[in-house]
Amino acid sequence: MKTSVHKIPFKKIKLLSTTAMDYLYNTNKFSEFIELQPTFENFEKSIEKRKEMNRTVLVSELEKQNLNSNKKSIANIELLKEKNTFTITTGHQICLFTGPLYSLYKIISTLNLSQELAKKHPSYNFVPVFWMATEDHDFEEINHLFLDDKKVSWNSHQKGPVGRFSTSDMASFLDEVKSMNQSDLTRKLCGFYENSNTLAEAHRKVVDCLFGDYGLVILDADSRELKKEMIPIFTKELTERGSEEKVNQLSETLVEKGYKKQVNPREINLFYQENGLRERIVFEENKYKILNTNKEFTEKEILDVLNVFPERFSPNVVLRPIYQEKILPNLGYIGGPGELAYWLQLKNAFQFYEVNFPVLVLRNSAVLIPSHISKKIAELPFSLSEYFEKQDKLIALYLEKNTEIDFETEINEIEKLFTLAKEKASMIDFTLEKTVIAELKRAQNSFKKIEKKVLKAEKKNHSVALNRIQKIKDSFFPGGTFQERKSNIICFYEEDIIKKITHNLISLEDNLTLIELN
Repeated sequence: MKTSVHKIPFKKIKLLSTTAMDYLYNTNKFSEFIELQPTFENFEKSIEKRKEMNRTVLVSELEKQNLNSNKKSIANIELLKEKNTFTITTGHQICLFTGPLYSLYKIISTLNLSQELAKKHPSYNFVPVFWMATEDHDFEEINHLFLDDKKVSWNSHQKGPVGRFSTSDMASFLDEVKSMNQSDLTRKLCGFYENSNTLAEAHRKVVDCLFGDYGLVILDADSRELKKEMIPIFTKELTERGSEEKVNQLSETLVEKGYKKQVNPREINLFYQENGLRERIVFEENKYKILNTNKEFTEKEILDVLNVFPERFSPNVVLRPIYQEKILPNLGYIGGPGELAYWLQLKNAFQFYEVNFPVLVLRNSAVLIPSHISKKIAELPFSLSEYFEKQDKLIALYLEKNTEIDFETEINEIEKLFTLAKEKASMIDFTLEKTVIAELKRAQNSFKKIEKKVLKAEKKNHSVALNRIQKIKDSFFPGGTFQERKSNIICFYEEDIIKKITHNLISLEDNLTLIELN
């Protein structure tokens, strides 16, 4: 069965932030915040700017991490040994069952862009990379998923980087997920959590299951060997503490141009992590202190620790992109509107650390339409773009199109009569004019009350259609949140759904894609 796909230009609907819209349609506004605009041609220029890096360490570590990955992914890791091979990267928190749909759209955007670049620049290889944010410690942000608008949570008391969390206390959470959704995909993904020691291990299996056939390379940056490559940058961050100033300079310029800044840098943009601990490093009283602990170091002591145990140092949101571009032969980063905004604050910090700044690409965005929702859409008189209006406006539009009851004529006639009455009354006694005006307002209010009662009756008469509108809006915006930011893929699962989405999202496109499911 052929898939029905619809495209709505972002210009036609209010969905993206001002920053994202301007980045799509007026990228020249951001010339001082980026190196190159996101065009196919500029990726070749990005290759020319790209400095060579230590591929041996990268490939060796990826081979260790991906021993059991898909053969196509392993083949792509081998390609990374070649100097004419480059990466296109996206990254995300290791959300349960992949989390909201948009995390998948980021990966799919990365896969598609890599394929398109390979077609347009056949003398180079382009490898899609997924950066697992295993070092993130905001467990509350990733410990749940939404199934049919119900929040299902993994309640764990573990601390520190979430990638290191044991999966041993997930049983009750997984049982609840399986009781709510019995699809083959759900059972398969649950098996990965049940048969893995850590959340990072399970997440790698989940992502490889969904995207390994496309050659996606999965990278866990919580790695001693990879962080050895960052020792010079981490040393400079600890001793010179210059990235805060560089980021703030660009952030101020961004705000002056009317845009919002997404991140606030720290004096030191590093965490210290060890044995269930991930806390900020601060410089106070000429000592390096680890917040919420008794740990403190002199400069020599902390640099000694860095050189012996680089895995204990973890970048925050400011340094993580620099870490990424330092260890990968990367040309482009795929991000959502919020990510795009904070990357726009970072170019000066990249220059400070002498690291290449990638081409920034806004990810694709989509809406999945189940067959029962498609039927409801077909029974209503609206275009798809109208479902991005507020629900009250949609209801008013529907009633306007489907009711003949209108008191406008009667109200106009009454106003004419009261105008004549006011003129006659004023001829006798001008003070009576206020009385006539007051009575007119009462009459107008009476008609408004009648209109409300009639409208209420009309809503009851059209309850079936209005219920359809409600169901469609709930599908597009569950709980008032845009579908891709809340709903999970297992709620839409059907055979070849990943292939269907991948086939219909187009690289560097400025449209929202709506995909009807079987």
